[in-house]
Amino acid sequence: MKTSAELLTSLFALLNERAEYAVLRNFEGLPACNPSRDVDIILEPATYKELKHAMLELVESSGWKIVTYLKSDRLITWVCGGVDSACRVELVQLDFFFDTSVFGIRLLSAAKLLKGRVFNGAIHHVNKESEFLDKYVYDRAVGASYPEKYAATRAAAESSDRVKDTLSELFGVADAKACDECGGRTLLLRALISNMVRHPFSTPLRFFRFEYYRLLNYIRSNTGFSIGFTGPDGSGKTTVIDLLLEKLGDVFRTAHVYYHFRPALFWNLGEVAHSAGIKKEVDRDYNKPHRGGRTGALSSLARLLYYSLDYVLGYFVKVKSVTRITRLVIFDRYFTDIICDSRRSRIYLPPKFLYWFGKLFIPSLDYNILLTAGSDVILARKRELDEDGIRSINDRIDYLTGKPGYLKVLNESTPEDAVRTILEHVFAEQHRKNIKRLG
Repeated sequence: MKTSAELLTSLFALLNERAEYAVLRNFEGLPACNPSRDVDIILEPATYKELKHAMLELVESSGWKIVTYLKSDRLITWVCGGVDSACRVELVQLDFFFDTSVFGIRLLSAAKLLKGRVFNGAIHHVNKESEFLDKYVYDRAVGASYPEKYAATRAAAESSDRVKDTLSELFGVADAKACDECGGRTLLLRALISNMVRHPFSTPLRFFRFEYYRLLNYIRSNTGFSIGFTGPDGSGKTTVIDLLLEKLGDVFRTAHVYYHFRPALFWNLGEVAHSAGIKKEVDRDYNKPHRGGRTGALSSLARLLYYSLDYVLGYFVKVKSVTRITRLVIFDRYFTDIICDSRRSRIYLPPKFLYWFGKLFIPSLDYNILLTAGSDVILARKRELDEDGIRSINDRIDYLTGKPGYLKVLNESTPEDAVRTILEHVFAEQHRKNIKRLG
């Protein structure tokens, strides 16, 4: 696998040869050094369409995968990832921008942003005026102030005739100081009127294109993904999850949601029964998850239906709302745990019935990791289960192994080995899905 620096060097060599493009911001050090987690590239849609397959071949030949892919009206995002034999993980986010726009209202075209671009010997990047305008007009159109940390960029660009002419044409103001005095809604309305006057036919089409992609991405988009971990106590789930998040770095480390067992849209069943007066006391000794006694078929079915409602509604409220954008959802146990560990959930129903019930009614996570080890290894780590209990869970894990959406991982050596196996699988599957989306 090539390093991120090698990947970006190859990518910019391709762009330098075949494209009119420019990096929008944080371009210092590129391509050898990328201090930012993402690379923002402005280019025409036709240029992207012409080069996307060449860029895809470059990513694949470098040993990388497209881990997430997002397409909207104004940009396309590739989050590219690679993992080597030593479990070193690198991620690079490529944002291909086609214009600067808000709600489908174009503020700056690619042609305007590329005007006066600069070649520094390694890459093309926008000049100070375009760098300032891209951020400034967007912030002002949404009612935000231009960040103070970019004061040097503003000072270098705001007095130029090009900036003044652009603000006058777009917002009807003399300069940036006058623009600062206007509210966001006023500026956005003026930008809409300006677009309608200059582009009466394409402006409505851009607005409908924005609404189309917004609706499509809300309903169908799955640019993030979800992973569930199931296995006996002592299989190392917590260690593996923590290490996986560490390896994924800034792109996902600060952009993930973590749940235990279920989305928890509803209370624990014991708490509900207590609130309803059915139970006088609730056993809250959660340090002993297998403390409950065996339940009958009717009680098990009632538990199953109650928790299933939580899985179904909670998925759309708490999981899908996150994975539809570039975010990660991790479950330490999910519905799979009901199949594998009856004692924990106190749902004593046949595993085949639970599997098909889940397949028919429970929203599936993207990846279900069956993390386990031999009984001797688990007992050496933690003695919450006896050998028969571990064997029972492992038998059910073996039943699920090989079924669609499940991956069995033996965590008997180092957590790095387990994480590498998981990430290689996830990256490969994400790449396969995203190739289809890429078209």
